[in-house]
Amino acid sequence: MPVPEHLLDRNEVDATLVIAGGAGAAQRVRAAGLSVSCICTPLLKWSPPGKTARTEGDQFGFELGDRTPRDVYAQAFVAAEILGARNLRVFSYLAYDDYCLDDLREPGEDLLALAEKFDMKVHVENEGVCNIAGLAELEAVMTTYRHPRLRALPDIANACRSSQPPSAPDLARLLPFTDILHIKDYSNAARGFVAVGEGDIPIATLLAETLPTREAPLTLTIETHASSEPVATSGRSINGLRRTVDSIGLA
Repeated sequence: MPVPEHLLDRNEVDATLVIAGGAGAAQRVRAAGLSVSCICTPLLKWSPPGKTARTEGDQFGFELGDRTPRDVYAQAFVAAEILGARNLRVFSYLAYDDYCLDDLREPGEDLLALAEKFDMKVHVENEGVCNIAGLAELEAVMTTYRHPRLRALPDIANACRSSQPPSAPDLARLLPFTDILHIKDYSNAARGFVAVGEGDIPIATLLAETLPTREAPLTLTIETHASSEPVATSGRSINGLRRTVDSIGLA
């Protein structure tokens, strides 16, 4: 994607509120001995002008309001800079009729221009309520809009719950475009998300068949998604992911 001049020429971002709130958050993170790798933003989890979403899903409490998307993009990158993160997660618009891959060109160009400006990467996640729900659609974005700062962020559970559950070859083809892999689990019996290793998502199988031959670094992240006891569920998820990694010799 070419980089639009209107974003490259921008010398300053009006983000006073972001800076004020972000500085305090960054201080608390550092005081806890933690670091922030990726900001999981709600960017592009909305409908573009003239399109009606089939469903909204979880909006993370976000509302675009009277702000322009470009203003919100810039604020997200400023927040990531303050927190020391070099990666931002984005979506692909809420799913609507007559979607085509070229619909992502304009927002993609804007986001990648900011990624160049801030020396960061943009990671597109597949999400059931969005236009990109499965791994094949995510692969299409990566192969069409090739850019060193554009990366895939596969969510295995989201893909497994889509209309076309992924195979190991599907995941393997996407991994060259991937730095971060989202791991969470879902129980069909409970009809909800559970700790990693306690549900029906074939996480261990997919990882065992794809990751042992990978040489480049890969970050595995848990996504708790628990409606109750999130702290306890996160702890069990961490342990479940560790057991999975140990079982297939990835440690």
